[in-house]
Amino acid sequence: MMRAAGLILVCAGLSACSFYARGPEDYRKAVRGVLEQKQADMEACYKRTYDADQSAQGRVVAAFEVEPKTGKIVKPTIEQEGTTANPALQQCVLASLDGLILDPPDQRTGVARFSWDFSR
Repeated sequence: MMRAAGLILVCAGLSACSFYARGPEDYRKAVRGVLEQKQADMEACYKRTYDADQSAQGRVVAAFEVEPKTGKIVKPTIEQEGTTANPALQQCVLASLDGLILDPPDQRTGVARFSWDFSR
């Protein structure tokens, strides 16, 4: 079972471009929606990790940015504080974030912290 929780998003750095500008709550919802696109991939990640190691479970906390103009999720990292899952599951979550794009992009840079809890 996988449960995602705890999106914290900080918007900063307005651009002079005429891109979509969401309020903070709309930005959170939009990013959460993008992340939900990868839920099946993350569940498959967990299943593979669990099949290899029956003790695999725990929390993965990832931080990333959402680029203005492109909407690309970039610079994903694992935050060791709060992360309890094994390294294989951590890397699987990071790989799942690759290629995600917020569409339409926002004129603000988004800085996000999101956590996923994995357990059987």
